[in-house]
Amino acid sequence: MVLVLAVSLLMTSVIVVPLVLSTTRRLVLRTGRPRWLRRLVCKLTTGEAGSGAGAAVADELAAALNPNKRVEIEQRRTEQLVRHDSQAGAPPHPIGVDLTAGRAVIKRR
Repeated sequence: MVLVLAVSLLMTSVIVVPLVLSTTRRLVLRTGRPRWLRRLVCKLTTGEAGSGAGAAVADELAAALNPNKRVEIEQRRTEQLVRHDSQAGAPPHPIGVDLTAGRAVIKRR
């Protein structure tokens, strides 16, 4: 019983603490108040590099409890690896649209 309580307390702290810290960071950076805390947050964090790790840990813990989350994570990884080219695989489309020049070209077959 004590082991189950300790494990659930640990899992809760691993999920809740990064969530509270990232929410506080976003709120402080967005509002700029209090100023001393904004300076401290800006000094301690470098861009978005640290926030991705907390999200990855939370996703993996959620995946351990929910099989659908595991499928979602694998789908996200697959989409990151797939190359999205406009010319890959399909025959060329007869209509070419150049948005920067403001013209469209239609070719006869």
